[in-house]
Amino acid sequence: MQEKTLKKVWYGSILFYIVTLIFAFGYNLYTENYHSVGMAFVAVLTPCIVPLIFKLCHWRIVYEIYILSNVFTYFASVWGGALNAYRLYGFDKILHFSSGWLITTAAVILYFAIKRDRKFQSKREFTIFLIFINAVNMAVAQLWEFYEYAMLIFFKNDCINHYTQGVHDSITDMLCATVAGIGLTAFIVLYYKNGRRNFFVNIYEKFYERNIG
Repeated sequence: MQEKTLKKVWYGSILFYIVTLIFAFGYNLYTENYHSVGMAFVAVLTPCIVPLIFKLCHWRIVYEIYILSNVFTYFASVWGGALNAYRLYGFDKILHFSSGWLITTAAVILYFAIKRDRKFQSKREFTIFLIFINAVNMAVAQLWEFYEYAMLIFFKNDCINHYTQGVHDSITDMLCATVAGIGLTAFIVLYYKNGRRNFFVNIYEKFYERNIG
């Protein structure tokens, strides 16, 4: 997909995000659901995280990353936080799976940024790379559950579903993220075996070419 088209898709995702967020504000004010109004304010900030990181690090834009970030925050913050979609069966697990995929992609970028090279000198080095990206993904998934547990302990906000599900919610959340990371790992292994790029590989390859290589 050409850069101009990707840019238009990104702008379109921003517009779609804003329209839905305005609806969320209006609906929650009308129903006097002030907790969700507060979550709508949070949803104003979350799509700014990735562009802010790019700005602070002086990285050139990769629109695929911007678009995926908007899509994820749209469902996680606008629908999940501001419109209470987390009560829908399976919604939370889909988001944790998606987050695992995105975090593993970020771990690939982090690895190449540290190494300053995307070539592997041996199978052993490639194995270390695969272990690294999955370890980062699982660590982030665990840290998120620590955060939810802290919300329960310090603010009595049971976003970890402790009183209704016990450890089941935390374990399945981390499992979904882990499975996603393994799935992306499979795509990466196939790429290095047959040399055929795909959408998921293109994201970190393009980032490397523009900002590291």
